[in-house]
Amino acid sequence: MSRNDVSVHVMKEVIADLGRVFTTKDVSEDPRMLTAHRHLTDHSHYHAFVGGALSDHRARLGIDEIQKGTKRGSRWQKI
Repeated sequence: MSRNDVSVHVMKEVIADLGRVFTTKDVSEDPRMLTAHRHLTDHSHYHAFVGGALSDHRARLGIDEIQKGTKRGSRWQKI
């Protein structure tokens, strides 16, 4: 299990419905993400996997990381 197991397609759908600025947990806690990643959600690093996948695919997702280390993970902004 790793961040490579996180669906970019599902993340893209979730991000499309979020505001201009959002956090990693806004994505990872979305019901669509939880349903699509049932095999990962019990892992202690699930939120980190999602954060890593957001970072790995930021150009494809049209986002930039604007702040690290908040209580809800990194803060992201749509570009």
